[in-house]
Amino acid sequence: MTLLGLSDPRVAQIPVVDTGEPLVALDGLSTRLRMDHSTEHRANLGYDLDFRARETVGVKLAKASIQLPDGFTLLVKESLRPSTLQDKWFREYRHKILAHHPGIAEDDANVLASRYVAPPSVAGHPTGGAIDVTLCDGEGRELNLGCPYDADEASSNGACRSACDTLEPQAAAHRRILFTVLGEAGFVNYPFEWWHWSYGDRYWAVVTRREHAIYGAVDMR
Repeated sequence: MTLLGLSDPRVAQIPVVDTGEPLVALDGLSTRLRMDHSTEHRANLGYDLDFRARETVGVKLAKASIQLPDGFTLLVKESLRPSTLQDKWFREYRHKILAHHPGIAEDDANVLASRYVAPPSVAGHPTGGAIDVTLCDGEGRELNLGCPYDADEASSNGACRSACDTLEPQAAAHRRILFTVLGEAGFVNYPFEWWHWSYGDRYWAVVTRREHAIYGAVDMR
């Protein structure tokens, strides 16, 4: 089965009719929904995280969290991201691919880069419709889902893909829990990254066969 990547022209061709839905803080929406405010996480990403999302995304996340089995909590790693940062990360990752694959065609480099860092024109995080989320226990300790959040295919030996068939039983079970509650809440997963889920953005619109996306990039000024 061919996986739908963010470089697929169908994603960029989807029009956006933004509802104007406001952003809401994700903190405090549910006792079983946490944000990663750790200094280490902020240092790894290199910017001050903004744990806001569109209002409907917040509602759906809260509903998903209360469907978890006892002892599990949703842990949001990232949500709203500035478009300028999205562009910077895409260009840096694309440059890395070009450096590691001398002679690669420009279009092929764009396809590879787009698997793990979305081009700004189609990215979900700047819209407030995308979240990166994993599972933790009641004390906030992250659980094993097969590979670290934000690992790429090379560093994870393919375990970053949602449909990885080489996971340990425990990691596979944890993924099933995460995928069940988020899928039932109406989010769609990006198949190259088990942690990336969205609602309302262009990728969601393609997967769910909508005529248009309902969230465009947010002006964060």
